[in-house]
Amino acid sequence: MNAGEIGAAAGRIFNYKAPLNWIIRSQEDQDDYGIDCEIELKDSSGKALGQESLFKIQLKGQENCSFIDEGQKLSFSVFRARLQYYLEFNIPVILVVVEVSSEEIYWVSVTDNKEILEKVRDSSTDSLTVHLPVENKLERNDSAAFDKLLVAVQECWDYLSLRDLKLAVNNCKTLPPEALNTCIEQVGDALFKAYHIKLDRLLLARSFDELYQQASDIIQSRIVPTKDRFLAALYFDYAFKVAPYKRVKNEQIEEQLKLCEYLIVCAREQKQSVYRLTAIAKARSALFSIQVEKLNAQHHSNENFKSDSFEYLFMNREIHKQYHEACAQLQKIINMCHRLINLSQFNILADLMCDVALSIGVFKTIHNARGSNEAIVFLDEWIEKMLHTVLMYSSIVSDIRKIEQLYLMVNLQSELKTIVRFDVKSLIIEHCPSAENLLDALDNVMASKEEPKPLYEASIEEQKQFFAEMAKNLGMDPDDPASREGQFIAIGLANYDPTNIIGHCEYMFVDYRPRGMIAQQLGMHSLSMPIMTCLKHKHTVGTGNLLIKVFDNSKGPEFALGFKQNHCDKCSDCSPRADDWIWSLKWQHEERKKHTEWLDKIDF
Repeated sequence: MNAGEIGAAAGRIFNYKAPLNWIIRSQEDQDDYGIDCEIELKDSSGKALGQESLFKIQLKGQENCSFIDEGQKLSFSVFRARLQYYLEFNIPVILVVVEVSSEEIYWVSVTDNKEILEKVRDSSTDSLTVHLPVENKLERNDSAAFDKLLVAVQECWDYLSLRDLKLAVNNCKTLPPEALNTCIEQVGDALFKAYHIKLDRLLLARSFDELYQQASDIIQSRIVPTKDRFLAALYFDYAFKVAPYKRVKNEQIEEQLKLCEYLIVCAREQKQSVYRLTAIAKARSALFSIQVEKLNAQHHSNENFKSDSFEYLFMNREIHKQYHEACAQLQKIINMCHRLINLSQFNILADLMCDVALSIGVFKTIHNARGSNEAIVFLDEWIEKMLHTVLMYSSIVSDIRKIEQLYLMVNLQSELKTIVRFDVKSLIIEHCPSAENLLDALDNVMASKEEPKPLYEASIEEQKQFFAEMAKNLGMDPDDPASREGQFIAIGLANYDPTNIIGHCEYMFVDYRPRGMIAQQLGMHSLSMPIMTCLKHKHTVGTGNLLIKVFDNSKGPEFALGFKQNHCDKCSDCSPRADDWIWSLKWQHEERKKHTEWLDKIDF
C-alpha cells in the first residue's frame, strides 16, 4: 500500500470505530501538514454540547507499527515543526495512530504531554519520537476506552486554561494602567474560578482536611473578592456538615453559626440579592436544624420518665416551649421558600430544602405528637409540594448532586417517605433521563442496606455512640471537659461494657444500679454507682468512678490496691470465661436474674 492508500484506510477505520455521538468534521489540507479532523460531542437529541466538548485529532496511519518496551508502547516518528504547530493550538490536540494491517487504533494527548513538551523544547533534530501507550487503544462500542480519551481532553482544557492564565499575567507588563486594572480583574476571575473547581473536586473526593485549608486561605485573604470568599465559605459549610473537625457539640454549633454570620457579612458587602438570600437561607436552616436536634433528643428521652412523675411533667413543659420555638423557626423557612419561588430563585430553594429536609422529617415525629390535626395536614402537604418542586427543578437543570441527595433523603427518612406520594424516580427520569443509571445504583445500595437493629442487637460501640449522641443533643457532651454532666456521662460510657472486669473469671459480676435524673433521661444502665462482686466468695466493692481503676490498681500502698490484687490474684477458684463468651445487655439482664437474691442484699 502506498502512503495515500494507508491514509485513506486509516480514516475509514477511525470513522467506523468512533462513537455515534461524535460529530467528525474533516479538516485535512492538501499538504497533510495541518489537523485532520475536529471532533465535537453531541447530546441524545443531536445538539452539539459546546466548547469544552471540542477537540482536534491528527490522524496518522501505518501499515505495520513499531512497538517498544516489550510491546507496551507504540513508537511513532513526527516532525518537530509539526509537534510545535500542535502545541500552539488553543484547543486540545490528540495524536491518533491507526495500524492498518490489524485495524487497531492508539492515541496519546499532545497538548499537555510533558514528554513531548520537553522534546520539542530541548531537541534540535528535525524528527522526534512520540510514544503511545498500548492501553490507550480504541475499540468499536467500547465506551470505557473512549471515555478515557475524553477525560484526557478535559485535562487538556484545564492545562490550556492555566497556560492562558500565565500568558495573561506576563502580558500585564506592557499594558497601560486602565487596561492593567481590567486585566487584573479578568485574571483574578480566572484564578478564583480555578480555586472553586479545586474546592469542588476536593469535596467530591472527600478530602475534607485539604478542603478546609484551601477554603480558609481564600476566606481569610484580603485580596480575594467578596463573591469568591462567599463561595469558599459555602464549600466550607457543606464539608463541615459532613465531616466536622470539632468533637464537642457546642463547639460544632458555634462554628456553624460563625459561618452563617460570615456569609451574612459577605452578602452585605456584595450587595446583591442572590447573596443575601443565600446567606439568610443558610442561617435559618442552621438555626432550625440545631433546634430540632435538641428538641428531638428531649422529646424521646422524656419517654424514659413515668408519665405522672415530677421529672416528666417538668421536662414536658420545657419541651413544649422548645417545640413552639421550632415551629416559629419552621414558619420563617416556609415564608422564605415562598419568597424564593416568587423571585424564581429555584437554585437557592433547592439548596435550602437539601439543608432542612432531614430536620423537617425529624420534626414531623414531634409534630405528630404535639401539633393540631390541621397543622399536621398542612405541613405534610407543604413538604410534598416543596420536594416535588425542587426535585423537578434539579432534574431539569441536571444538578446530579442535589438529585442524589434528595433521592436518598426521601427514600431513607421514614417520615419523608410517608409524606411523598408521587413517584420520585419517574419524576426525575422524565426531566433528566441521564440520571436513570445513578438512581438504579442508589436503589441497589438502599436495597442492600441492613434494617436498623434494636438497641439490644447493635454492637457495643454502636450502643455507646447512640447514647453519646443523645447526650450531646441534650447539652451534656461527654467530649466536653468543661461540662460536669458530660464528664459524668463519659464515665458511664467508659463503664458501659465490663468485659475487662468480668472476662477473666466466671464468678465476677458487675451490678449496675442507675440512679438520678440523667440516668433516667438517657435510659443508660451504666450511669450509676456500679458494684463489683465475686459471686463465689462474696467480695464486693462499689465505685462512682472508673471501674477499671478500682478493679486493677497495682501501684501505691497496700490499702489502695485494686479488687484484682486484693482478691483475684491469690484466688485458686479464679476460672476464665470461655473464649467465645461476649458481654451484652441481654446477657447482663439474664445473668442478674440468676443472682438476684445475693445482689439485692448488697446495699451501698
